[in-house]
Amino acid sequence: MSDYMPSAASRVEPRWRIACCFLLTLVAIQLALGPVLRLSQWDLRAAHNSPVAEGESWLQGRLDIPHPGRDVRHDRMHDAAYFQGKVYNVYPPLLTVLHAVLAPLHGALQVGHTEFWHPWTHLLLVYWPLPVLGFFVFRRECGDSAWAGLLTLVWLGGTALLPALTLSQRGYQGPTYHVLSQTGLLLLAADLLGRQRIWPGLIGLLIAAWSRQMTFLYALPLLWVAYQRRRLPLALAGLALVAAPLLVLNWLKFGNPLDFGYQYIYVERETDIMGSRVAAHGVFSLHFFVENFRHMHWQPPALDLQWTSIGVGRDRGFGVSIWITTPLLLLLVPSFRAWWRDPRRRALMLGTLPIMLGLLCYHTPGYLQSGYNRFALDFIPIWLLVLAPHVRGGWRTWFTLLSGAWSLLYFQSVASRL
Repeated sequence: MSDYMPSAASRVEPRWRIACCFLLTLVAIQLALGPVLRLSQWDLRAAHNSPVAEGESWLQGRLDIPHPGRDVRHDRMHDAAYFQGKVYNVYPPLLTVLHAVLAPLHGALQVGHTEFWHPWTHLLLVYWPLPVLGFFVFRRECGDSAWAGLLTLVWLGGTALLPALTLSQRGYQGPTYHVLSQTGLLLLAADLLGRQRIWPGLIGLLIAAWSRQMTFLYALPLLWVAYQRRRLPLALAGLALVAAPLLVLNWLKFGNPLDFGYQYIYVERETDIMGSRVAAHGVFSLHFFVENFRHMHWQPPALDLQWTSIGVGRDRGFGVSIWITTPLLLLLVPSFRAWWRDPRRRALMLGTLPIMLGLLCYHTPGYLQSGYNRFALDFIPIWLLVLAPHVRGGWRTWFTLLSGAWSLLYFQSVASRL
């Protein structure tokens, strides 16, 4: 089967068809995912989100975040760090910076209250970049607007992104950061697969790394492309600007630019399930590799199959195989030779390997992720973009349609019980 040429196909597609497919994609997303996303009910506030609480502290000239009561074990937020008598946010600063920048707007809209976001601000910055950017990036890679709409729908509703969005609408910090990182990863991948101007990739890397620190490792394929394009000085300067605020914040909060503070989450919580793992083996260790690999790549879900529905039962919450929940990714295997011959796609795919290794050595395989693996969102959008030109033609068309339908039904069941 001959490979598709997205750039050639894109030139001959009429604009009216692109516009119609884009609008139909938004309608399909709303019809399929609206019941669990409920776009009118998004909520983000300092009381339940440590990065937003840190933004409020910045407005008051502080780095630490408040915690009610005297018992730091039970009264501080779930993922907040306790260090030298103070409580700190350990999540990257993107949401914190956005909160501080938007404070005057929120204060004006909400009669002086800056501690919570206006729902439309939340939607415009967190949710809406995904379907818009996703459609046009997928279209460029697969060369057809209808297929771009399908891939966008599967990405939003047939991967762990759907439960992340569902929890993000309630202000959960981890899922919200995973959602934000997707925009950055798409921008980064779109630049490296496209015109390779480097600066859009740096913006994408900033969004991703300021949401998920480990995605900074995508600097490796970006540096390789910059070297090939003779733009290495620009890339190095941009990477310094991305990394410097992260390192400075670490130094100000924990006294070491390389200390991100995750081990301090478990101070006074050493007997908890994750606290005991960190106490015994550290935040990262090869000790966790086999278990994490099983939960990311092999662990089957607990299913209750009915004629008209798929029920996903409760498990330990450590994650389920991405190949079972999103089987479309299996097409990476038969299309291996095609995407491996493309140096751009090869560089991006190789760039996901350090990310995967880091996740497999992390002390948690995805705690409180019953039925899905949220951590895999650090590389799944990259895989889907690399795969986009190879999802149609012959048996692949049917496999894409059937696997996409399975994933949409599966993640609807997962998200509906969150």
